[in-house]
Amino acid sequence: MEEKNRDPGLDVIRSIAIVFVLVIHTAAGGLTQTPGTFDWWSALLWGAPVRPAVPLFFMCSGALMLCRDITPRRIFTHNMPRILCAMFAWAFLYRLVALVDDGFTMAGLWDAAKRTILLQHEFHFYFLHMLILVYAFLPVARVFVRAASRRELEYLLGLWMVTGILIPMLASFWPFTLVEPLGLRYKMGQTYSCIGYALLGHYLRQYGGSIRRRWYALALLAGLAITAGGCAVLSLRGGTLNTIPLEGMTPGPMLTALGLFGLVITRKEWPVPVVKVTGRLAQAAFCIYLVHVLFQRLFLRLGISAGASPCLLSIPFVCLLLLAAGWLTWEVLHRVPIVKTYLV
Repeated sequence: MEEKNRDPGLDVIRSIAIVFVLVIHTAAGGLTQTPGTFDWWSALLWGAPVRPAVPLFFMCSGALMLCRDITPRRIFTHNMPRILCAMFAWAFLYRLVALVDDGFTMAGLWDAAKRTILLQHEFHFYFLHMLILVYAFLPVARVFVRAASRRELEYLLGLWMVTGILIPMLASFWPFTLVEPLGLRYKMGQTYSCIGYALLGHYLRQYGGSIRRRWYALALLAGLAITAGGCAVLSLRGGTLNTIPLEGMTPGPMLTALGLFGLVITRKEWPVPVVKVTGRLAQAAFCIYLVHVLFQRLFLRLGISAGASPCLLSIPFVCLLLLAAGWLTWEVLHRVPIVKTYLV
């Protein structure tokens, strides 16, 4: 988008989402410690509220693109090539970096290329695969939202919340584990469920202003309580980290995302400094997402670890370093024409 056409609310949400991603991946080390310890509670304090990071990105995509006329031609000649180029280029770079310690050999380079082609990518690249699928469905989703009434859109969102958010979580707990078809037949797959977040983002941008802001605040608080409380109770009871309440396709993160998105998108004005900073950060978010794991591993080699005690302080410190490093990388790379278009 041109700078003058940017939506300040969506820029704020994207900026929050990329910071959330950094906190999630930084706090992960602390959450692997014994539940109940001070560092584990510290990691949960930082890590639980930020779980709607990826849902927020998809909600922004839906809010931005489902209000436009989108053709399959546009998706497959403009959006998809950019995602695919970035995905394969950065995935191969990660493979090359992994070869540094052992040295570069023809066998190692061939193995790196083969694994890249076979989609054996870094763990955080799952987001790119989901994004490809969401983009592929956008033209069809646009046909639906253009013709659907508000009530019909709410009905579809209700179905998604049951089959894509509620059932996948319930299917992991007794007595729902006894109902075998619940997990096998009725739940929506995680990747396809992301389309629901895109529709939710569109719905809130179109109709969110008619909902009182206190409902968004209540949804946010309920989501935080379910996410942190559920993880704490289940982890302490089992003696090991239980990640189910932390997953993006569960009620806690969904309610947190809904509440946060609603509060931000319905705000009428933003201070000029906030608009400037988040406008820039939102543009850098994709690059930061791609490169932050590289810097995380570099910092670890330098002895800078978010898992160092006390986690209460080390997690935000490492996150700030990752944010600065990723943002600086974008400031450099986005000035290179071809790189700007296809890699960041």
